[in-house]
Amino acid sequence: MGLKDKIFGKVGRHSQSLDIQETTRKKENAQEIPEETVSRSQQRQDEKNEINDEKKRKLARKLNWVIAGLFMAIICVYCFMVFVNF
Repeated sequence: MGLKDKIFGKVGRHSQSLDIQETTRKKENAQEIPEETVSRSQQRQDEKNEINDEKKRKLARKLNWVIAGLFMAIICVYCFMVFVNF
């Protein structure tokens, strides 16, 4: 029976009913665990961290646009110098 399970895996109605029972047990266990309350100072710190992360993302996006603009400017100057024979 062990070899058959290794070859065919979990197939059939009986194996599915075990999976359903396992998921219901997991849900019950998750409901039994009370959620931890977070202190106000921890909430404030989390909010500050989220704000800082958002600022970093915005700054990174702006930096990417500046880099792309400078790259295009370099290409334009190079083309100007080539075609005008500067």
